[in-house]
Amino acid sequence: MRKPEIVYLGHSNVIDRILKSKRPGEAMAAVDLSSVVKMTLTLGDLTLESTNQEDDPIRWAQEGYETGQIRIFLGGQDIKPGDYDAPLVVYDEGDEEGIVWGEDPYIEITVVAEVEAAGPE
Repeated sequence: MRKPEIVYLGHSNVIDRILKSKRPGEAMAAVDLSSVVKMTLTLGDLTLESTNQEDDPIRWAQEGYETGQIRIFLGGQDIKPGDYDAPLVVYDEGDEEGIVWGEDPYIEITVVAEVEAAGPE
């Protein structure tokens, strides 16, 4: 069982992932994301859309990133605290339907309310 990614609302924690793919007869390898034009991540009834801009919640193929690396910035988003199975959808140029990424297409995410404002229970 995988451990969920933790998102602290109001903070700058980042989820880092390397997107990999496997072609028949080959080993898993990081994917070149330079032709990707959009990604979406859905948490409950909220879908976040990114086009790889500086303030987008999902960023990829930027200076300093490894091949296949995405960084997900959710602390500043308006997400309700809770547990989510969040599918990531990747869109290449000319692909209007996108690809739901991964064999298990969900990133398990636990969103925690602003920890400094809440204080200990």
